[in-house]
Amino acid sequence: MAAEIRLEKVRKTFGKVVAVKDMDLLVEPTEFLVLLGPSGCGKTTTLRCIAGLERVDQGRVYIGGHDVTDLPPAKRGIAMVFQSYAVFPHMTVAQNIGFGLRMHRTPKEEIRKAVKEVAELLQIDELLDRYPSQLSGGQRQRVAVARALVMRPEVLLMDEPLSNLDALLRLQMRAELKKLHREVGTTTVYVTHDQIEALSLGDRIAVMREGEIVQLDTPNEVYDKPATVFVAGFIGTPPMNFLRAEVKEGEGKVHLAVGDFVVEVHEEWRGRLKEMLGQTLILGIRAENIEVRPSPEEGTLPAQVVVSEPLGSQQLLTVQVGNDVLKVATSPDLPIRPGQTIGLVFTKEKIRLFDEASGKALKFG
Repeated sequence: MAAEIRLEKVRKTFGKVVAVKDMDLLVEPTEFLVLLGPSGCGKTTTLRCIAGLERVDQGRVYIGGHDVTDLPPAKRGIAMVFQSYAVFPHMTVAQNIGFGLRMHRTPKEEIRKAVKEVAELLQIDELLDRYPSQLSGGQRQRVAVARALVMRPEVLLMDEPLSNLDALLRLQMRAELKKLHREVGTTTVYVTHDQIEALSLGDRIAVMREGEIVQLDTPNEVYDKPATVFVAGFIGTPPMNFLRAEVKEGEGKVHLAVGDFVVEVHEEWRGRLKEMLGQTLILGIRAENIEVRPSPEEGTLPAQVVVSEPLGSQQLLTVQVGNDVLKVATSPDLPIRPGQTIGLVFTKEKIRLFDEASGKALKFG
């Protein structure tokens, strides 16, 4: 049975450091929520507050509608998977998976059946008689996940569980975790600093900064419509490009000017921008939303190529535009060399505008 998680004004401090700032959060039953942010943003502390491993200073924690703020972890109906596999080296895989059930004095036949079922689900049923020293990192991580799931928890909490695996294994385990969640349906809160993991796994992503959630939305919305410059610069590989653009009017039309380059904007933006004439905004555009012309043409932004990186499916260019450095993704077949001056065209629909002072995204319509 999956449970709802609700935090109300949860605050956690360590001395003078506020790790979690009066957080309100609702995680729906069966949802896969990812807490994402840089080191020190409070994501692991938030997870530990949900688990009961940290006592909150203020606020309340609810799981399945019950106030669990003052309950120990064992009475919260949760299971946790840590960054370290934390499997017992002297126990077989089967004994590791069934450890929690044995602690709850579950009958042996029930343990055997439950262990077999969860091992088959995680495709480690052929490893049940092996010891951890005989397993790969990916297999040990599956054992850790199986040990959590066998308890049939209402809530599964995962703290950077893939960070100790190599890149190929992480890719494989991401797909397996997503499939597993679809089959099991346990409410899951997953902590990571890896935004690729967050985008691929989460039903929703809570982007955190300095103990606060700065955006909580679906992966597509967080990527395509970041709420702040911080989110736009944190999400994406490479992150969003930023340029300062002045709101101007010419020939009866409102536009944005990057130096002498005129950036066309949506018709529906013009009314709002007309009220901001003379102001400087931050223009955001992602690397894949910039078209490249082999040489500057009328209506293109001149840029000098600094570095060209062939990445197989695409070519990533680092270009200089005045004092700004941009990343541009283009076809690997386009013959571009360092030192070459090219022309850039921004996809109008993909331009995002932010207030220069607050860094918050401007809303239109």
